[in-house]
Amino acid sequence: MTVEEALTIVETRLNPQSLSKVQHLVFSQCWQGYTYADIATNYGYDTDYIKYVGFQLWQLLSQALGKKVSKSNIASILKAIASPAAGADLYISNSSNFDNGMMQFEPFSTDTDVVAQKAATINQHPGWAEAMNVPVFYNRCTEILTMKQWLVQERCRLVAIFGIGGIGKTSLAAVLAQHVQHDFQHLIWRSLRNLQPLTNMVAELFQTLPQQENQLPTTPEASISLLVNYLRQHRCFLVLDNSEGILRSGDHFGRYREGYEHYGQLLREIADTYHQSCVVLTGREKPIGFGFKEGTNLPVRSLQLTGLAEEDAYKVIEVKGLKGSQAEMRSLIQHYLGNPLALKIVSAYIRDLFNGNISDFFAQGTTVFGDIRNLLDQQFNRLSEIETQIMYWLAINPELSIVQLQEELIPIAPKPSLLEALLSLERRSLIEKASPSLIENNATRFSVPPIFKEYLGIVFQSQICR
Repeated sequence: MTVEEALTIVETRLNPQSLSKVQHLVFSQCWQGYTYADIATNYGYDTDYIKYVGFQLWQLLSQALGKKVSKSNIASILKAIASPAAGADLYISNSSNFDNGMMQFEPFSTDTDVVAQKAATINQHPGWAEAMNVPVFYNRCTEILTMKQWLVQERCRLVAIFGIGGIGKTSLAAVLAQHVQHDFQHLIWRSLRNLQPLTNMVAELFQTLPQQENQLPTTPEASISLLVNYLRQHRCFLVLDNSEGILRSGDHFGRYREGYEHYGQLLREIADTYHQSCVVLTGREKPIGFGFKEGTNLPVRSLQLTGLAEEDAYKVIEVKGLKGSQAEMRSLIQHYLGNPLALKIVSAYIRDLFNGNISDFFAQGTTVFGDIRNLLDQQFNRLSEIETQIMYWLAINPELSIVQLQEELIPIAPKPSLLEALLSLERRSLIEKASPSLIENNATRFSVPPIFKEYLGIVFQSQICR
């Protein structure tokens, strides 16, 4: 069997997913008997990186082919598949929706044509015109599976995706729609970033629906009643994106801007009233009162979105052509907390300013500048005064307990305010708890990740200069 014939079988089994450029190279070279070291030397890659790509490749093929695949047995497995009988058996195995009681998940595709076809299907819904276009999406299989379970099997009425800026909340909501679109009559996307009063938002929403109302209400209460009634009569997938737009900045988390409190009433009605639809809320923080409504066995759930898994974050920086050892790539990913937008931004800087060399980038001594600084500014400008002070103290001191923070803070903060601020910062993913094994006297200690520590140092120096 030639390498071209082998690749044809592989690509067919992976459909609609496909091998990346580097995976294609590793497969072809391994098929011809080259070692990972040979591939790295011949094509200018780090050996550890090629080994990592190989590991990911065999895992991917094991899932697609239904058998344990390795560098040593791939040839025999593909030759067996090429025979009609074996191919039929494998097809039956892979066509099953369940494996040992676990649902098999349709792999994500980064192929532009496949993504475009899914997007075209979604775009047939008039209310989806505002939705974000996601040409490439990096895994998030666990999150999609979890949310699909909530929406389709458990019929949750209100689901929220929270996380820091750039972490991928909007992309996740858009891709989730691709996987559940056939379970809903209408797909509707509305952004709350534009600060529309509730009555205007509902009025524009109904203008995109097939069954338009002859006379739209002019009061918030009537608008809420009309929308919830529609969600009861029709199975809708409604995304309310960028909910931080209707929340205050510089105040305790989750409080509504003046004049936008009716959005809180809308969310309460959606959570408490029986209907057959699902509303997905995305934002950087939970609106006040949301936490009281959610629960494991309740129709209201929330997902705190964190950074990409290391293997998926590699894909983000791989396409930028960065050069470095596996350890350097891992350090870059960890420094930016696996944030996909931050990794895209910094990878472009490294490519343009340092010829793609990660080591040279770290050697120059600063990792917060340009659009990275702007991304962090957006997050920190939302903090209350006490939250900002806590962040500064944690940047100066590696780890502090609640008691130590209360002693250090100037002006002194009442303990209820301190606890509320710490809870807010943790929910915003801006502080971390020390590992239990490192905690002394059972006193929980808090710290900030290095990227935030550097950012706060830069902001503090700017304030001193002014």
